[in-house]
Order: sequence, then C-alpha cells, then structure tokens
Amino acid sequence: MTQQRGNRDRAPAQGAKRAAPTVVGPLGPLTATPPERLFTPAALRRAWLAVKRTRGGAGIDGMTIQKFEASLEQELAQLHEQLVSGVYRPRPVGRVLFPKPNGGLRELGLWALRDRVAQRAVYDIMAPPFEAIFLPCSFGFRPGLGVQDAILRLQHYRDQNLHWVVDADIKDCFDSIATEPLLRLVAERVQDPLLLAYVKGWLTAKIFNSADGLPEEAGTSQGSVLSPLLANIYLHQVDRILVEQKLALLRYADDLVICCQRKSEAVQALATLEHVLAQWSLQLSPRKRDIRHFTTGFEWLGHFFVRRECYRL
Repeated sequence: MTQQRGNRDRAPAQGAKRAAPTVVGPLGPLTATPPERLFTPAALRRAWLAVKRTRGGAGIDGMTIQKFEASLEQELAQLHEQLVSGVYRPRPVGRVLFPKPNGGLRELGLWALRDRVAQRAVYDIMAPPFEAIFLPCSFGFRPGLGVQDAILRLQHYRDQNLHWVVDADIKDCFDSIATEPLLRLVAERVQDPLLLAYVKGWLTAKIFNSADGLPEEAGTSQGSVLSPLLANIYLHQVDRILVEQKLALLRYADDLVICCQRKSEAVQALATLEHVLAQWSLQLSPRKRDIRHFTTGFEWLGHFFVRRECYRL
C-alpha cells in the first residue's frame, strides 16, 4: 500500500559504502597529523569523485564539473599544494533562495567547486570520530542510515504503545547554528589545528550577494558539503540531553518526533524540547510543533502514519 517517491537523503554517499579516508585513526579524537597524510592525492581524488556524483553547479568562479575535469590533474595538484601548505582559503560564496515545501524560503550557498572538493576531503577525515559518538536516535545525513531506518524505528515505538507523538522541526536550523559553540564542539574530537582552521574558514567565508548588501558569513547554511555533518555535531547535544531524560526521540536532521504513551507526557516532552533547543539558540518552527496521535494520523519524512498503517506519499 505504498507509493514510491524520490529519496529525501542528501548526505554524502548516503546509504552507500565509502572508501576509507587516508587518516581515520582510533575512534577517539583526531590529533594533530602531518597535512601530507591528511590530504593525499588519493584522498583528494576520492573527494572529487564524491563531489562529481552530486552534479552541483558552478560557484562564483564559474568553474563547472566539466571544466574542472578537463584539467583534473592540474586542479587537484594545485588544491593539494594549497591544503598541505596551509595557504588554502575559500572563495566568496553566492546565495540563492528557493521555496520550502511547506512555505517560506530556504537559503542555499553556492560554493566554488574546488571548495566543495576540499570540504569533502575534510568530511572524510572528520566524520568517523563523530560517527563513533552519534546516538541511534539520529538518522539524517549519516552513512548507512536513511529515511527507511527512521520509519522502522518509529513503527517500533508505535508497536510499544507509544501512540502520542510530538511532531516538530527546528526553525531555520542550518542558518541558526551558532559558529563559536559549534567550533568548540568540533574541537573536542578534531584537535588538528589545520583542520580546525579550515572548518572555521568555511564557517566565516563571506557571502558576496547578501540580501541587504552588508557583510555576512556563510555559517552552516545548506550547500556546503560539511553542513550536514556540522549540523549533526551541533544537534548531538540536543539528542544527548533528551535521550538522557528517557525520551523516545527520533531525529532526521532538523525534523524530529518524540513518542510518548500519554498525551500529558507528550505535552511535557514538547516543553522540554523547546527548553533544550533554547539552550543552543534554536527554536521550533511555528509551522510544525504539534502533538499527534496514530489514530488520527500525521506525516513524517514523506510518509503518512494512521493507526497501524504507513503510506509513502
């Protein structure tokens, strides 16, 4: 009784096996590492192939995937030299607005292609230490996990008689993440100074066409290869607090549900969620902060749940 729709996942290599990066180390913090071991030619080639698969457009420099590939060896060699020597700096970022499915506009950063390749190389290095600590309640933008995993977990909670559901998402999540707290969280598990400098450089890269013409920083706005991982690093703090309070939380990026046995518990869970988000300078979207019940039905991640049925929209 399900109908197919496009996959919502947009994570790097979502649901696919990825080649291991050159430096993974133990699943503890990543300590200082010689840059030539971090940014090997093979690592940059893997990063390029991952970016190529996304078929993104050109950034401010007009460099397309086709042009980059036409002089691939030269482009990768130049990027390798810049990253290893520490002189790499991101180019200014363009910004476009596109409509959200439920109304409003979402901002998308247009990064230069070489910046996206560099970000992907850093993603491959950074992701394993953080994947080691992310909680099972988090499903979005994670290797080997996706929408169907989240749906199955929600059905599991339903079958445990947790029929009252807090259904919410975070208002302008990617654009609301505070840079300095995020950098502190990144530094807890990425202790290599050069990697941290590059992450900070991307977060503070300048938007060249801001709406009001005033200087503005890119932050974790969508469009960056690293933004999904950085958002999960930030929201992991919210996950941790809510799970410690024994709440049946499921989160897919900024879209989440909390399953409860009684309506009074759902009301309290919603208040707790808002309080925890406020501690991290986040708030729920007024368009979606509801308490639902499986008997009356609700939508989550492109699926409609009603009683014991699940329909793919």
